[in-house]
Amino acid sequence: MGERDRAGQFSTRVVVLFGGQLFGLVIGVVNGILLARLLGPAGKGDYALVVLVPSTAIVLIQLGLPQAFGYFAARGQTAGIVGKTFTLTAVLCLAGFGVLLVILPVLHETIFRGIELPLILAGFLVLPLALNATLTTGVVTGRQAVRWYVAVNMAGSLATLILLVVILGGLGPSILGALVVYLIASTIQTVGLAIGARRVSAANPAPGRVSYRELFTYGLPLYVGSLTSHFSYRVDLYLIAFLIADASESLGFYSMAVSMAEMVFIFPRAVQTVFFPHVAGSSRQDSDRQVAQVSRVTLLVSALAAVVVIVLAAALFRFVLPAFADSMRPLVVLLPGVVALGVGNVTAGYVTGIGRPGIIAAIGLVSLAANVVANLLLIPRFGIVGAAAASLVTYTVSSLLMTAAAARFSGSSLWSFWVPRRGDVRVLIVNGLGLLRRIGDGLGAGRKGRGPAV
Repeated sequence: MGERDRAGQFSTRVVVLFGGQLFGLVIGVVNGILLARLLGPAGKGDYALVVLVPSTAIVLIQLGLPQAFGYFAARGQTAGIVGKTFTLTAVLCLAGFGVLLVILPVLHETIFRGIELPLILAGFLVLPLALNATLTTGVVTGRQAVRWYVAVNMAGSLATLILLVVILGGLGPSILGALVVYLIASTIQTVGLAIGARRVSAANPAPGRVSYRELFTYGLPLYVGSLTSHFSYRVDLYLIAFLIADASESLGFYSMAVSMAEMVFIFPRAVQTVFFPHVAGSSRQDSDRQVAQVSRVTLLVSALAAVVVIVLAAALFRFVLPAFADSMRPLVVLLPGVVALGVGNVTAGYVTGIGRPGIIAAIGLVSLAANVVANLLLIPRFGIVGAAAASLVTYTVSSLLMTAAAARFSGSSLWSFWVPRRGDVRVLIVNGLGLLRRIGDGLGAGRKGRGPAV
């Protein structure tokens, strides 16, 4: 297959994934509004904290294995790989629950002040579901089965919407009800991804086999990078909970700002999800030629999305969620950093795909240390706006370091990652029109399948 064909397939997969995530974004916004209106700022803050800690636990116990599963699946080593996801999920979760029993009293007295113990334990029930989904996602995206991945995520988003209406709307708003919705939706996604992983593995005509040793040998060097990346994104929430007395409302406002800012991140996430296996399965020469342009197009789309988010947020906090108006200032401060972070994540996919995970870990450690120091300095003085400013600075520095590493490995200049060119606009327009055409074709096919209206 020629370079043009591979580039075309890559663009198609990005467009499909972005379209699916755009749908998920719309549903996610509706879900977020429902949850915010039903729980209020304090309730939303407590809920955000209860689901944040299990997600952190997943990062702590996954040992870089999601990237390892994605890497070896991209290389065709899929024989027995799905069974290994279940075995490793069982072993790692047993270890994780053991540690939880030891540290739970400390968590309850510090981070979870004022939150009932049954709610904390209910949040941790998602641990095996989410960990297995993370591992099987590596298999599905590694085999570049983008449509299946998109379908599963869309099903999870729709299930969440329906369940929020039925459970919280019908039975009354509560954090426990929101956690039940979260668990059911996570189960749907986990089952769907496991089925998808089996399907793509069975479809491989000449599967190789990967050993546990190979998985850990590849994954462990990425583990530090995963930890530092997660905590760089989420340490501000922990520090708000720790440094601000009676932090429930502050967490509610800040988590809403973070949720809105992450809307900008759907296109970079789609690119990164496809770009890493694309790089791992392509020649180094092809990847070196593509990475700078992929970064520039990602920057353009993210910047446009940030402008849209500002307009939407202003209307949302004025007319729909006036109780969350205090989320606007941290959102405005966060957005430029999130735009820069999108470029950093795309280049991180390139650096990891060419087999240089140690660079990611080193940059992540620097970014995390800077983030913690900045938050400790700014939160006591400026509250949640200070937390947003700390993220802005550290996201930007991290992305500059990541693109500098990618520039060195690809033989490109640093500016070629950040300064858009006329051709990038053309690529953006062509792929945008392609997305609209696919959506139109899909709607047309749906109408034909239903037959004439009666």
